[in-house]
Amino acid sequence: MPSSKSDWTPSVLGNAILQLLTRNTMSGYDLKKRFHSSIGNGWHAYDTQIYRELKQLEAHGFVSGRTAPGVSGPQRRLYSLSEKGLSSVTEWLTSSMDLDRIKDEVGLRTCTADLFPEGSFEDFVHSVAAQWEKMLQHQRMSLQVLTEQYGGGPETSDDTVYGRQLAIEMTILTTEARLEWTRRVLRVIRRRRRLAEVASGSA
Repeated sequence: MPSSKSDWTPSVLGNAILQLLTRNTMSGYDLKKRFHSSIGNGWHAYDTQIYRELKQLEAHGFVSGRTAPGVSGPQRRLYSLSEKGLSSVTEWLTSSMDLDRIKDEVGLRTCTADLFPEGSFEDFVHSVAAQWEKMLQHQRMSLQVLTEQYGGGPETSDDTVYGRQLAIEMTILTTEARLEWTRRVLRVIRRRRRLAEVASGSA
């Protein structure tokens, strides 16, 4: 039996959208830009997912939308948080998390390193490391901008900013640990290659 309209609850993406709307009224385009910037490090979303979720949130009363003139183009739809949306954000923020259900495709692929074609697992690790290094530089720059803009770290910055600083710090530390792991993997690959060469030479 299909659920009724009152039974529908926002997904994690939906609550992330509501979380952003607690700060400001935004258009779908504004939200898309935020998910492509710092918040995207915590929860990536495709444009189609964002717009689809927005429609669901409006249809179920978590946000209200209104049409407004565009800055330099066509009209746009602006979304504001409703009381129901604010209650959902509060409930989501204070709910428990199941950290065992976090997805990690890098770990999933690494579990079967032996199934990679010869040499391609090492290429995969180099590719992953390059992406994480790029992410790390972006994260450090984002944190520096916030620190300079608000005159200090999370201990002294604005109430609406220190959480963002702490979240970026967590991402930086996690990414640094991941990069150290890639260096460990590459050492393992080189060591196994040398052992295989020695075994082959003695056969």
